[in-house]
Amino acid sequence: APPASTHGTPSIPLAPAPDAPVWDVSNFSLVDGHLVLVGRDEEASCRSRNRTGSSTSESTNLHPASGRRDPAADERSTRGAGRSTENETPPTSQFSNVKGLLWKRFWERKGRGVPKTETSAVVVPDGERVPSRSGSRESLLPPPSAAELDLTGDNVIIRPVHGSIVGEKFCFQIITGEGSRSFGCTSLAERDRWIENLRRTVQPNKDNCERLELALSLWVYEARDLPPRRRLRCHLHLDGTLFARTTAKVAGPDGELFWGELFQLAALPPTHALTLSLCRDDHPGQPVASITVPLAELAAARQPLERWYPLSCPGGGERVPSVRVRGRYREVRVLPIVRYKELAEFITFHYRELCARLEPTIAVRHKEELAGALVRVLQSTGKAKSFLIDLGVAELDRFDDREALIFRENTLATKAIDE
Repeated sequence: APPASTHGTPSIPLAPAPDAPVWDVSNFSLVDGHLVLVGRDEEASCRSRNRTGSSTSESTNLHPASGRRDPAADERSTRGAGRSTENETPPTSQFSNVKGLLWKRFWERKGRGVPKTETSAVVVPDGERVPSRSGSRESLLPPPSAAELDLTGDNVIIRPVHGSIVGEKFCFQIITGEGSRSFGCTSLAERDRWIENLRRTVQPNKDNCERLELALSLWVYEARDLPPRRRLRCHLHLDGTLFARTTAKVAGPDGELFWGELFQLAALPPTHALTLSLCRDDHPGQPVASITVPLAELAAARQPLERWYPLSCPGGGERVPSVRVRGRYREVRVLPIVRYKELAEFITFHYRELCARLEPTIAVRHKEELAGALVRVLQSTGKAKSFLIDLGVAELDRFDDREALIFRENTLATKAIDE
């Protein structure tokens, strides 16, 4: 059977608009396959931001998703809201538990009627929202009534969003048949935890299904022969959709510009081409120059491919701009987890013998890749700490009196510690 597709319908854009609102994920709770807004009103949970950099921003509101709020104030407001609800509800009712309280608040909020911010839409008796007459029907901004997001339907996509698009460092996006919404977290660990929990809610049997995971790792280093003294960005498009962009920097008098930025794009849809476009910061819709790179070229190389790519200019000129990038595109076919059982058991109980046999025979680049894989596997089986200790002790025994070389050579121990 072919791998189960983890991507949604192609009619929904897979990248949010740069001015799309970002919802504070701390005000949401996952209940029975629904993402429910609790703790705050919708106006306070959804905020627009002023974007100032590629992956950071300064918020004009009180509670940015990328910043820390006052936990005491949040606790007081949450306790106040919970106390008023609990006083009205007998302890023996169905709302005496946490799940019941969440659902009660949700239905109370849903029954309030149209929010104050909604001026151009009407609500029909069955609760469905009629599109605005004056608004664009193609807009994917979330409707004002966003207290509930159903994750039990088909073709639901949960993917991380690069901070350069939405102006927040740690964001993820939920795409359904109705549209897409972006959520901001306070840390990378929190974002990864939310993504994993939501994906398992959408597909509880994910570990038992074969799937294809696509990821792009790209370094955008520098450009040359650019129009001097122009403030430029490098935009990354996959099959015409903007997925990331560098910070805006001014090209020098000699036409050289250095970014040195790394982009890790995971959970990608099936794509065929990467387009690098140089755009002016004040006119992002008009590329100064661009180049299209087939992803098959980046996937064919075992190691990341680095080279200068000449860019094509709309008007032409004497000097042809070029950009230096280093990237790798990976298509990983993931089998059902039961197929990895014997391999995981072998690595867990025989990693010492495996490392001793492979250490003197493989190249340095292979050591780095092997050490990273071993650390991730043993971390999942709870043996990563013992693995690092054993490799460290073996490193000490091998060098013995040559203490200056301990943990300074390209060994599996040093690569595993780095990982």
